[in-house]
Amino acid sequence: MESSKKAPAKAGQLKGIRALGKPRSMGDIAYDYLKQAIVKGDIPPGQRLIENQLSSLMEVSRVPVREAVKKLEQEGLVERSGVRGFVVKGLSRKEIEETLGIRALLESYAAYLATEHIDDEILKKLEDSIRAYRAALEKKGSNTDKLMQLNSQFHEIIYRAAGSEKLYSLINSFRDAIHRYRRPLLTSEHYAQVSLHDHEDMVRAMRLKDKKKVEQLVKKHILRGMDLIIQELDAGNTV
Repeated sequence: MESSKKAPAKAGQLKGIRALGKPRSMGDIAYDYLKQAIVKGDIPPGQRLIENQLSSLMEVSRVPVREAVKKLEQEGLVERSGVRGFVVKGLSRKEIEETLGIRALLESYAAYLATEHIDDEILKKLEDSIRAYRAALEKKGSNTDKLMQLNSQFHEIIYRAAGSEKLYSLINSFRDAIHRYRRPLLTSEHYAQVSLHDHEDMVRAMRLKDKKKVEQLVKKHILRGMDLIIQELDAGNTV
Protein backbone atom coordinates (compact mmCIF):
# COMPACT_ATOMS: atom_id res chain seq x y z
CA MET A 1 0.00 0.00 0.00
CA GLU A 2 1.35 3.43 -1.02
CA SER A 3 2.14 5.91 1.74
CA SER A 4 -0.07 9.02 1.76
CA LYS A 5 2.70 11.10 3.31
CA LYS A 6 4.03 13.88 1.11
CA ALA A 7 7.75 14.09 0.46
CA PRO A 8 9.49 16.87 2.41
CA ALA A 9 9.90 20.10 0.45
CA LYS A 10 13.27 20.54 -1.21
CA ALA A 11 15.42 23.58 -0.40
CA GLY A 12 14.90 24.91 -3.92
CA GLN A 13 11.13 25.09 -3.33
CA LEU A 14 11.61 27.38 -0.32
CA LYS A 15 13.64 30.17 -1.87
CA GLY A 16 11.96 32.87 0.21
CA ILE A 17 12.95 31.33 3.53
CA ARG A 18 16.02 32.77 5.27
CA ALA A 19 17.74 32.39 8.62
CA LEU A 20 15.94 34.32 11.34
CA GLY A 21 19.16 35.89 12.55
CA LYS A 22 20.16 36.80 16.07
CA PRO A 23 17.82 38.24 18.70
CA ARG A 24 17.70 42.04 18.74
CA SER A 25 20.56 43.66 20.61
CA MET A 26 20.13 46.23 23.40
CA GLY A 27 21.73 48.72 21.00
CA ASP A 28 18.88 48.22 18.51
CA ILE A 29 16.27 48.52 21.26
CA ALA A 30 17.90 51.70 22.60
CA TYR A 31 18.03 53.09 19.04
CA ASP A 32 14.30 52.48 18.43
CA TYR A 33 13.42 54.02 21.79
CA LEU A 34 15.49 57.18 21.25
CA LYS A 35 14.40 57.54 17.63
CA GLN A 36 10.71 57.48 18.59
CA ALA A 37 11.35 59.99 21.38
CA ILE A 38 12.98 62.36 18.85
CA VAL A 39 10.29 61.82 16.18
CA LYS A 40 7.48 62.44 18.70
CA GLY A 41 9.18 65.57 20.01
CA ASP A 42 9.76 64.18 23.51
CA ILE A 43 13.44 65.00 22.94
CA PRO A 44 13.33 68.39 21.15
CA PRO A 45 15.80 69.82 18.60
CA GLY A 46 18.86 71.29 20.26
CA GLN A 47 18.67 68.95 23.26
CA ARG A 48 22.09 67.60 24.29
CA LEU A 49 22.37 63.81 24.52
CA ILE A 50 24.61 62.92 27.43
CA GLU A 51 25.66 59.29 27.39
CA ASN A 52 25.84 58.82 31.17
CA GLN A 53 22.46 60.48 31.69
CA LEU A 54 20.72 58.41 29.01
CA SER A 55 22.33 55.24 30.32
CA SER A 56 21.02 55.97 33.82
CA LEU A 57 17.50 56.93 32.70
CA MET A 58 17.14 53.93 30.38
CA GLU A 59 18.78 51.56 32.92
CA VAL A 60 21.21 50.10 30.41
CA SER A 61 24.98 50.22 30.07
CA ARG A 62 26.68 52.97 28.09
CA VAL A 63 27.57 50.62 25.21
CA PRO A 64 24.03 50.25 23.71
CA VAL A 65 23.44 53.98 24.20
CA ARG A 66 26.63 54.74 22.29
CA GLU A 67 25.58 52.35 19.49
CA ALA A 68 22.12 53.93 19.33
CA VAL A 69 23.44 57.49 19.14
CA LYS A 70 25.87 56.46 16.39
CA LYS A 71 22.97 55.10 14.29
CA LEU A 72 20.94 58.25 14.94
CA GLU A 73 23.88 60.32 13.71
CA GLN A 74 24.07 58.23 10.53
CA GLU A 75 20.36 58.86 9.93
CA GLY A 76 20.82 62.60 10.40
CA LEU A 77 18.65 62.83 13.52
CA VAL A 78 21.50 63.91 15.80
CA GLU A 79 24.77 65.73 15.15
CA ARG A 80 28.06 66.18 16.94
CA SER A 81 28.44 69.12 19.30
CA GLY A 82 31.94 69.61 20.58
CA VAL A 83 34.46 66.81 20.84
CA ARG A 84 32.31 64.03 22.31
CA GLY A 85 28.80 65.42 22.65
CA PHE A 86 25.71 65.11 20.46
CA VAL A 87 22.56 67.19 20.08
CA VAL A 88 19.23 66.47 18.43
CA LYS A 89 19.37 67.99 14.96
CA GLY A 90 16.76 70.55 13.91
CA LEU A 91 15.09 70.47 10.51
CA SER A 92 16.72 72.35 7.63
CA ARG A 93 14.82 74.36 5.02
CA LYS A 94 15.92 71.90 2.32
CA GLU A 95 14.66 68.88 4.31
CA ILE A 96 11.33 70.60 4.98
CA GLU A 97 10.78 71.52 1.32
CA GLU A 98 11.83 68.09 0.01
CA THR A 99 9.90 65.98 2.50
CA LEU A 100 6.69 67.97 2.48
CA GLY A 101 6.86 68.53 -1.27
CA ILE A 102 7.01 64.76 -1.85
CA ARG A 103 4.33 64.19 0.80
CA ALA A 104 2.02 66.68 -0.97
CA LEU A 105 2.31 64.73 -4.23
CA LEU A 106 1.84 61.28 -2.69
CA GLU A 107 -1.03 62.16 -0.34
CA SER A 108 -2.95 64.26 -2.85
CA TYR A 109 -2.86 61.30 -5.26
CA ALA A 110 -3.97 58.96 -2.44
CA ALA A 111 -6.92 61.29 -1.79
CA TYR A 112 -7.76 61.29 -5.52
CA LEU A 113 -7.86 57.46 -5.53
CA ALA A 114 -9.76 57.34 -2.24
CA THR A 115 -12.46 59.54 -3.74
CA GLU A 116 -12.90 57.03 -6.55
CA HIS A 117 -13.63 54.33 -3.94
CA ILE A 118 -15.56 56.48 -1.48
CA ASP A 119 -18.65 54.99 0.16
CA ASP A 120 -20.78 55.64 3.22
CA GLU A 121 -18.58 53.51 5.47
CA ILE A 122 -15.41 55.44 4.61
CA LEU A 123 -17.23 58.77 4.90
CA LYS A 124 -18.51 57.81 8.34
CA LYS A 125 -14.99 56.94 9.51
CA LEU A 126 -13.68 60.29 8.26
CA GLU A 127 -16.55 62.23 9.84
CA ASP A 128 -16.12 60.39 13.16
CA SER A 129 -12.43 61.26 13.11
CA ILE A 130 -13.22 64.92 12.45
CA ARG A 131 -15.79 64.93 15.25
CA ALA A 132 -13.27 63.53 17.74
CA TYR A 133 -10.63 66.04 16.60
CA ARG A 134 -13.06 68.94 17.01
CA ALA A 135 -13.98 67.77 20.53
CA ALA A 136 -10.28 67.52 21.48
CA LEU A 137 -9.61 70.98 20.04
CA GLU A 138 -12.49 72.58 21.95
CA LYS A 139 -11.15 71.36 25.30
CA LYS A 140 -9.23 73.99 27.26
CA GLY A 141 -5.50 73.39 26.99
CA SER A 142 -5.99 70.86 24.18
CA ASN A 143 -3.50 67.98 24.23
CA THR A 144 -1.12 68.18 21.26
CA ASP A 145 -0.44 64.41 21.40
CA LYS A 146 -4.19 63.72 21.13
CA LEU A 147 -4.56 66.13 18.20
CA MET A 148 -1.60 64.49 16.45
CA GLN A 149 -3.11 61.04 16.96
CA LEU A 150 -6.49 62.10 15.55
CA ASN A 151 -4.88 64.02 12.68
CA SER A 152 -2.84 60.94 11.77
CA GLN A 153 -5.97 58.79 12.03
CA PHE A 154 -7.82 60.98 9.51
CA HIS A 155 -5.01 60.76 6.96
CA GLU A 156 -4.56 57.03 7.58
CA ILE A 157 -8.20 56.43 6.61
CA ILE A 158 -7.53 58.18 3.30
CA TYR A 159 -4.29 56.23 2.67
CA ARG A 160 -6.13 52.94 3.19
CA ALA A 161 -9.16 53.98 1.16
CA ALA A 162 -6.91 54.68 -1.86
CA GLY A 163 -6.62 50.92 -2.31
CA SER A 164 -3.00 50.97 -3.50
CA GLU A 165 -0.51 48.92 -1.47
CA LYS A 166 2.42 50.41 -3.42
CA LEU A 167 1.30 53.98 -2.71
CA TYR A 168 0.60 53.13 0.94
CA SER A 169 4.12 51.69 1.26
CA LEU A 170 5.66 54.85 -0.22
CA ILE A 171 3.70 57.12 2.13
CA ASN A 172 4.54 54.83 5.05
CA SER A 173 8.25 55.25 4.36
CA PHE A 174 7.79 58.94 5.28
CA ARG A 175 5.81 58.18 8.46
CA ASP A 176 8.49 59.18 10.97
CA ALA A 177 9.30 62.39 9.12
CA ILE A 178 5.60 63.26 8.79
CA HIS A 179 5.06 62.70 12.51
CA ARG A 180 7.99 64.99 13.32
CA TYR A 181 6.51 67.82 11.23
CA ARG A 182 3.04 67.55 12.73
CA ARG A 183 4.05 68.53 16.26
CA PRO A 184 5.22 72.10 15.49
CA LEU A 185 2.11 72.57 13.34
CA LEU A 186 -0.46 71.31 15.82
CA THR A 187 1.05 73.14 18.79
CA SER A 188 -0.20 76.26 16.98
CA GLU A 189 -3.86 76.67 17.96
CA HIS A 190 -4.50 78.71 14.81
CA TYR A 191 -3.11 76.01 12.51
CA ALA A 192 -4.89 73.28 14.45
CA GLN A 193 -8.16 75.10 13.66
CA VAL A 194 -7.17 75.59 10.01
CA SER A 195 -6.36 71.87 9.78
CA LEU A 196 -9.85 71.03 11.05
CA HIS A 197 -11.50 73.24 8.41
CA ASP A 198 -9.29 71.73 5.69
CA HIS A 199 -10.36 68.22 6.70
CA GLU A 200 -14.02 69.24 6.62
CA ASP A 201 -13.58 70.68 3.10
CA MET A 202 -11.89 67.46 1.94
CA VAL A 203 -14.76 65.30 3.17
CA ARG A 204 -17.37 67.57 1.53
CA ALA A 205 -15.55 67.25 -1.81
CA MET A 206 -15.25 63.46 -1.35
CA ARG A 207 -18.98 63.20 -0.71
CA LEU A 208 -19.52 64.92 -4.08
CA LYS A 209 -16.95 62.54 -5.64
CA ASP A 210 -15.00 65.54 -6.93
CA LYS A 211 -11.61 63.83 -7.28
CA LYS A 212 -9.74 66.83 -8.69
CA LYS A 213 -11.05 69.13 -5.96
CA VAL A 214 -10.00 66.70 -3.23
CA GLU A 215 -6.56 66.34 -4.80
CA GLN A 216 -6.12 70.13 -4.85
CA LEU A 217 -7.35 70.54 -1.27
CA VAL A 218 -4.94 67.95 0.12
CA LYS A 219 -1.99 69.42 -1.76
CA LYS A 220 -2.88 72.94 -0.56
CA HIS A 221 -3.30 71.65 3.02
CA ILE A 222 0.18 70.12 3.14
CA LEU A 223 1.96 72.99 1.39
CA ARG A 224 0.31 75.49 3.76
CA GLY A 225 1.81 73.52 6.63
CA MET A 226 5.19 73.59 4.90
CA ASP A 227 5.03 77.39 4.56
CA LEU A 228 4.21 77.76 8.26
CA ILE A 229 7.16 75.58 9.33
CA ILE A 230 9.51 77.55 7.06
CA GLN A 231 8.21 80.82 8.55
CA GLU A 232 9.04 79.48 12.03
CA LEU A 233 12.50 78.48 10.81
CA ASP A 234 13.10 81.91 9.22
CA ALA A 235 12.00 83.59 12.46
CA GLY A 236 14.82 81.75 14.24
CA ASN A 237 12.63 79.19 15.99
CA THR A 238 13.92 75.61 16.18
CA VAL A 239 11.74 73.01 14.43
